[in-house]
Amino acid sequence: MEVKSAVEQTKTLPPQTPVDLVRGMTLRRNQGGIAITRIHYSANPERDPEINPKWKQEERATYSSQAAWDREQEIVDEAGGGELVFADTLINHWKKIVITDPAWRPDSMWRCDAGFDHGKTNPTALERSYADYEGVIYFCGEYYMPGKEIWEHAPEILKMADYDRIETCDADPSIFPETNQQSQQNGKEKAKSNADLYDEAGVKILSPFAGDRSDVSFAARLMLHWANLGPADSVLERMTPEEREEELAKYRKPTVRIVCRNYSEKPQPGLHDWDCPNLMWELMRTRRVKLSAQQLLTRNAAEAIVDKDNHARDGMKYRIMSLPEPSKKSPQQKAKEAVQGLDATSAMIRYHQVLEREQQALSPKSVALGRRGLMNSRRLR
Repeated sequence: MEVKSAVEQTKTLPPQTPVDLVRGMTLRRNQGGIAITRIHYSANPERDPEINPKWKQEERATYSSQAAWDREQEIVDEAGGGELVFADTLINHWKKIVITDPAWRPDSMWRCDAGFDHGKTNPTALERSYADYEGVIYFCGEYYMPGKEIWEHAPEILKMADYDRIETCDADPSIFPETNQQSQQNGKEKAKSNADLYDEAGVKILSPFAGDRSDVSFAARLMLHWANLGPADSVLERMTPEEREEELAKYRKPTVRIVCRNYSEKPQPGLHDWDCPNLMWELMRTRRVKLSAQQLLTRNAAEAIVDKDNHARDGMKYRIMSLPEPSKKSPQQKAKEAVQGLDATSAMIRYHQVLEREQQALSPKSVALGRRGLMNSRRLR
């Protein structure tokens, strides 16, 4: 249809009624009579599914969910309301994301951190994580318990495996203001925070999280860690090992993984030294807010996350949103890697060369003075 005739036709139609111009392109008028053109990806012959179906298959694999695809590519504004945010990705890529091997343990040299969310009636959750040398984050260990006091939580938290290795524990900032509880000190009332009470009970690792606390931001960042993982597990299972390896080489590997050997459809309170079943339970139940038909007339499509069953998830959020760095290899580790495959004599020389270089790189930098100092600094660089 010619553009001129399409414009004239929209004047006689009810508002928001689309008129096709060419394939993938429509014209409509809003309530104010303003003409609006809508261009779908099928307007481009290279992306038209009828001409090139391969493009849609490959592009869809880069999206974390059908709702995300519908919102961005199919221009469905209301897509995602009430959607399970993480479940689709977890179910389709369970074997890539979730570690179920009973013998798996994190490397003893990886950096260990944690995220913490305090609750009274709601669960108190501590999620322990590790970062490997490539920057992959592993959630492996949690404490999850509702309905107890701080003095009851603290001894159990202190029993957690690798507790003494936790370098930072980002916690909900709301537990740090000194307004929550009172105590007598020198005959005067003194305000204490929940963080103070944990510290007095022996849990001295808590620090206030200072990053973005938005659940929407967290969901978007976590899905970036799980984006473009390739075909679903069910598809890969029908391939030979060689075909599977070749296919997965085209895609990314997940950069956040969760250890869960005993997943259940209900919470499992208690201390889990090397598992995160409650974190998995909460992630599988995470939904977006769903708006009614009347609300959709006056509001933008909902992206907010339902504020429920989010205590272990908050602990995870504080770690993910703190942007943890990869673990760093020690000079000894780098020297051992450098001598692999060398004969004994060459290995010994090379080992000490690399070890000295890496130790010097870690030592405080000194100012090079004089000609010899400048020559030495150039040699080290």
